[in-house]
Amino acid sequence: MKLAQAPPPLPPGSTCYIDLTGFLHRLAYMPGPRGLNPQQVTSKVTGEPTWGLVGTFNQLHTLAKQRPARAIAFADSSQDGFRAELLPTYKRKTGSPYLRQQLHRLAQCLPHLGIAVVGARDEFPGMEAEDLIAKAVQSSREPAVIVSYDKDLLQLVTTNVGHYNPQKKQLVTAANIDAHLKQGFLPTKARLTGPDMAVFLACTGDDSDGIKPIGGIGPVTLGQYYEKLSEGLPNPAKIDALAAIDSEVKKETGKVADWSQARVNLQAADLDTDRQHDIVLGMIPEPRPNKEAFRQVLEDLTMQAFLNQYDQWFAPFESQSQPAFAIN
Repeated sequence: MKLAQAPPPLPPGSTCYIDLTGFLHRLAYMPGPRGLNPQQVTSKVTGEPTWGLVGTFNQLHTLAKQRPARAIAFADSSQDGFRAELLPTYKRKTGSPYLRQQLHRLAQCLPHLGIAVVGARDEFPGMEAEDLIAKAVQSSREPAVIVSYDKDLLQLVTTNVGHYNPQKKQLVTAANIDAHLKQGFLPTKARLTGPDMAVFLACTGDDSDGIKPIGGIGPVTLGQYYEKLSEGLPNPAKIDALAAIDSEVKKETGKVADWSQARVNLQAADLDTDRQHDIVLGMIPEPRPNKEAFRQVLEDLTMQAFLNQYDQWFAPFESQSQPAFAIN
């Protein structure tokens, strides 16, 4: 019998920054119980869709059992932002009532679990959860762990910031980011760090976001070019240096990649730009868990499986509230 893989321990005192929109988008479309269409899983009291909520509550419960110091969830704006202006192919906001209704419910009820929610009320028009998380970790002084299924957020891994994928139960830190990127994305002998993920996406594209590849540069070729780069280059300078290498290598064939597109792609992919730096998150409260208020939420949503052992289920969320803190 195969035993369930235990999640890796979080660094002591970690703040968890949760990609709430990413959670919901993935979990809301998972197959429903007994093969039921997930959009047909609804509350018998309110009639609202609940399948994405079920998955999100389960994931947050698993995370809470690891005892993070605090948890903050971040959501996308409902409006198209700068990426849609940069790239006609970039994913557009669908305005799906199925997802929007569940996101609004999460924003309303997660504070009862002691989890603040940022961005779900369109406080930051056109910004995505990843932009808000990038700003948050830039200012974080305590150990931080980004909780997300999204590979884009690997670029934020630094000495003080890790990335946890709850599906793979995989914690990526500064100690293993080089090996992780080489194994999963960019085979090379060059040393890799988190920001190289943005360069990889800018060159090879990202179907899930609608970022198109620049042509003629796959992971193997890019890895070879990386071995010719000078160390310490910031991302925009890396694109320029890679373009020069490509031009030299292919000067007799004329099959140079579209590096002007790579520069535009990088603006969409990179999470360390003035767009993120200029976000002012302000004061983020740390709400106190409210056991009875969340019980009422579950009753309204007719989530009997959670209610059957409610005291035990809620226990990981019960902790002392931390004071509000500001991120400028």
